[in-house]
Amino acid sequence: MDTLIIDFADSTYSAFQYNDYDRPWELKTFYNSTVLDLNGNTIVAHKLNDSIIEAYFDGDLVIKERKPKWDKKLIFGKWIEEQYLNTDPINIPPPAPPPNVNEDDYDYPPYFLITKDSIYSDFYYKKSRSKIRISSLGEFISLSLNSKFDEVDTFWKIKSLNDSVMIVNRIFKYPHDNSYHIETDWDLKLIKKR
Repeated sequence: MDTLIIDFADSTYSAFQYNDYDRPWELKTFYNSTVLDLNGNTIVAHKLNDSIIEAYFDGDLVIKERKPKWDKKLIFGKWIEEQYLNTDPINIPPPAPPPNVNEDDYDYPPYFLITKDSIYSDFYYKKSRSKIRISSLGEFISLSLNSKFDEVDTFWKIKSLNDSVMIVNRIFKYPHDNSYHIETDWDLKLIKKR
């Protein structure tokens, strides 16, 4: 039996609500027949060609296969926001240190370190870590990272990626009036440190 994992990452469904062992969407092949398992519902599917699969139930569902735009391994490494590169730390003053912390006890420039299953943030005096889930095409990263001040990164959409530059839309939340406010940093440019 062959199994193809499907990520639905659009405005109607987030592919990151499930762990790798409890995925609700799978395309399975049994003895030359294709079946779409949609959260426990079995749907007969027909492969039209190498990149399009059609499934039938209460209407038509067409699934189009996309090839990855880049190698997911390019995501891994140490990334620095462009604004902090080639800038003397004196021009971007750090926030006030927390109590009992030496004023000079921080690394500059601030950075993100991405590994296969985690992301680390070192932002002046704040160091944090989060587990991550990278979509199968390497276009989305789901996380819960306390990165800057009171901000919590929740989702990164990778718009472009090569071996030295990654451009992301960074979605984060922060406390506001007894709830959270959600914002997006559009086209945040990260440079890979070598």
